[in-house]
Amino acid sequence: MNVWRKLGTLMRASAQEPAARLVDANGVRIFEQELRDAEQAIGRSRRELAALMAEKARLARDNDALAEGLQRREQQAREALDRQAEDLALELAGRIAEDEALLARQRQQHDALHRQEIRLRRELRDSARALQRFHGELRLARANQSAERAAGLLRGQARGLRSHLSALDESVATLQRQHAHAGDLEDALHALDQEPGDHNLDDRLEAAGIDTGQLNARKVLDRLKASQAAASSN
Repeated sequence: MNVWRKLGTLMRASAQEPAARLVDANGVRIFEQELRDAEQAIGRSRRELAALMAEKARLARDNDALAEGLQRREQQAREALDRQAEDLALELAGRIAEDEALLARQRQQHDALHRQEIRLRRELRDSARALQRFHGELRLARANQSAERAAGLLRGQARGLRSHLSALDESVATLQRQHAHAGDLEDALHALDQEPGDHNLDDRLEAAGIDTGQLNARKVLDRLKASQAAASSN
């Protein structure tokens, strides 16, 4: 049973291998897309921050207006008391109480927005620095990728160049062997020409005045002249 479970685990792992290889082969492209996603997220956060700041500014204006209204109501309540208008002063006091409670809540909300603004500003600042660092990493990754691609091309060209040079070496060696063979053949023919033979021997014998036993035109003519002279003398 344990074996079947391990086989199932192996099959699942094998199914993940093509995806893992695809991820590894496209690491730079994935990193680029992740950077774009992060930049878009930062853009959305900036818009949220802008909306938060606008809401905080509106709330601050409302609080200022409400505080001014409270001061005016308090002044009106004092005047009502001075005029012995107790009922009017009590009504004004009720409104003042309601406005003070509202102002307290709005100030709390303003403070909460202010804290959110500080936190979001800090996060955006940190994210911007991180993005700047990641863009540097991306430039480095692109440079490394280009260097690896160039190195691969150079390795291929070097292999091709070595192949061409090897072929040239083989051709030169073949030409050298052919040239050496032709030289050896020429030397052999020249040596054969220099060796003494029957024809050269007859020439040397004739040059020394020794009869070689071979007939030639001069000898035939001399013999004919001698025969003719002998016949004339008889």
